[in-house]
Parts: sequence; structure tokens; C-alpha cells
Amino acid sequence: MRWSESVMCAVGVVMCALIGISHTQCLTENDSLDIPSSKDLSPITDFALELFKDIFPYNSTTSNFFFSPYSIWSALTLAYFGSGGNTQTELEDVLRLEGKVATLKLWRTLEFLYEVRQNNRSDYTFNVANRAYFDQSVTLRPCVSEILTSELRTLDFNNASNAAAEINQFVSNTTKGRIPTLVTPAQVSRATMVLANAAYFKGTWLYQFKKSQTEKGLFYMSVEDYTFVDMMRQKGNFRHGVSEELGCHILELPYTGDAVSMFILLPPFITGEHGFNSMVSRVNGSLIHDAFENMWRTQVEVIFPKFKMEQMLENELIESLSRLGINDLFDQGAANLTTFSDYGDLSVGRSVHKAALEVSEEGTEAAAATALISFRIARPAAPEKFECNHPFLFVIYDNEAKNILFMGAYKNPKA
Repeated sequence: MRWSESVMCAVGVVMCALIGISHTQCLTENDSLDIPSSKDLSPITDFALELFKDIFPYNSTTSNFFFSPYSIWSALTLAYFGSGGNTQTELEDVLRLEGKVATLKLWRTLEFLYEVRQNNRSDYTFNVANRAYFDQSVTLRPCVSEILTSELRTLDFNNASNAAAEINQFVSNTTKGRIPTLVTPAQVSRATMVLANAAYFKGTWLYQFKKSQTEKGLFYMSVEDYTFVDMMRQKGNFRHGVSEELGCHILELPYTGDAVSMFILLPPFITGEHGFNSMVSRVNGSLIHDAFENMWRTQVEVIFPKFKMEQMLENELIESLSRLGINDLFDQGAANLTTFSDYGDLSVGRSVHKAALEVSEEGTEAAAATALISFRIARPAAPEKFECNHPFLFVIYDNEAKNILFMGAYKNPKA
């Protein structure tokens, strides 16, 4: 049996109700939403990378980091559909949205894209689902309920155990059991709304590593600090590139079907202006897309560590989003989510993002849940090795939609 890669992601954001205000705006001017031809998510990549750059330094100096910016974006976009006023403006600016009609078309386009892919392929699985759970005391606006039929649900949050169980079952089902628990009864007992996003990816490397070739090798956290890890090896014809702007070599490891790939960004093993931290500081959507497009095929020996990592973000996620410019959503006195309901205002009380990743010879298994100066490298004609024996970034990337599904940094095997 071939090993598979599974990537799972769930986003949960717990909301608390406040004083009632009315609002006449609905989600769209009409309910007719044609599927647009474009499914380019490249503008959203900037949000993903800005969030990564903001939140990563506060959670990791020598440790690892992994999360799903797409999962977080999806949960916030669902909140955006219910927003108004300055809350809507802030979400539009930070998430790179172009109005509710265009965003809902994009939302449905992605839903259609992934559903069609799944129905027509057997070599990998990608499921994504979004839900907003409201307390039964909240009366939803009919126009929103009609447009977001599959996304909106009501629960009795006074029965916190049952409410948490239903939310967790939704997440567990979507992630094939990899994330069995996203929220606890205590977290939802005082809530009036919970936003949940769950995503699951499972595939295999297009070119698998042979277990017989895996052997111990050194991984350097720094010049003075290193350890032995299981290093996977294979020689093959891979897409490889050099980004002078980012200051790194890049390798693509495609998954079966070529729709999704892992891109590895490997900087020189040095400190200071040309090392890992410098590469992270330079990353943006435009440079990432240019780098991924300008790669060439070459024979190369790939040496890549087997690794696992887990991540959990709570208050630091809200703090990071606030620094990026989403403030009203988390402010009880300022949040405007009245497009969801005329009953009252809603604000985000807390969030939970969980992530886990495992990379092996046959593929990768990952999960995530939630309730970023030029230097020159001479382009090698035929690099002999792409050896990941020091800190690197990795991106699990939807090649068709140009969408970062998951990303992380591997810096310390001992973490």
C-alpha cells in the first residue's frame, strides 16, 4: 500500500452576542450567482504570507511552525458575509476581498472546483466545509439563510455538551477523524455563534522516496547545534529554481495528479542578512508566484527529513489579526455582524487553530484547526543535491487556484 498525505484543517471561532441593533443590508443584491471563470486566489496569498510573517516570530525562534492560512481565511470570510460597516471594511482590506457579491462568487467557485476535482479523481482527496453555528435564540435573516443554506446552522448552546459534540463531529467527519476535538463545552457554553471551517487533503507523492534509501543524517539548527534525523533520499527529474529576491533555492515535490505540490524554500545556511530570517522577511505573494512559475526541470538528488510537528494557536491568532488590521470583529463595542441577524451584534470572543503535520517517504499527513534586499545566486546548470539539512520553509500549494493551503517552517527536529 502506498503511503498517503493527509492535510486536515479546521477553524473554530467562538462568538458572543451583545446588544441588539438593526441593519437592513443583505448579503447580495440578488440571489443569482453565476460561477465565474476565474479561480485565481493569488491576491489572498498576500494575506496568508502577511499572517505567517506576523505570527511566526512570536511563536518560534528555534522551534517549528505549521498552520493553514486558507483555513483561517475561510473562517474569516464566513464572518465577512455577516458583517457590515467598519467591520466589513476591515475584513475586506485584510482578506483582499472585493465586495460580498464577488466574494460569494469566489466562494462558490472554489466549492465547485474542489467538488468537481473530487468527483473526477481517485488519486487524492480534498474536502473543505464551512459552518456558522448560531444559538437557537438568534433569529437569522431569511435572505442570508437562503443564500448560505449549507453554511448556517442553529444549536442550543445552553446544552453545551451536545452543541460542542455536534461541532466536533462536523470537524471530525471533514478531517477523516484527524481532528476529533476543536471546541470544548466550556468554550461554547456562553457563545451565541461558532464559526467552523474544516479541510482535509490526502494524497501521495508523485515520486515517492524509497524507505530503503532513508538513513540517519545531520540536521543543523545552527553552526553549534545539530542533531541526527531520518533523511529521505531520491534522485530524479524535479522542478527547481533560484529566487534572488527571496534569497533561496526552491524545489517542487508534486503530489499525484499534479494539482497540489509541496514547495520547499531553502535559504543558505548562514546567519544575518542572507539567512533564514532574511528570507522570511522578504516573502510576499508576488515573489512567491514569480518564483514558483520560473523553475526548470533538472536531475537532482533530494535529501529531505522525515518529520512531524504540531501547533496550536489561540489568543495569539486574534492578536496577530488585530495587528494586520482586523480590530472591530474582536471588539464587543464595535463589531457589526448584523447582516447575519437583526437580533443583535456579534463579536469574536476567542479562536482556536490546531495544526499537525507528518512527512514520510510516501507522502505527508497534516492537520490544522481554527474555532508572511536582493542577493544573487549563480544559477547552477545541474545542481547535484537539494539537501534540506538546515532550517527551511515549506508550502502546500494548489497549483491551479494559486492558493496556499498550508505552510510552515522546519527549524528544530528536537522541538
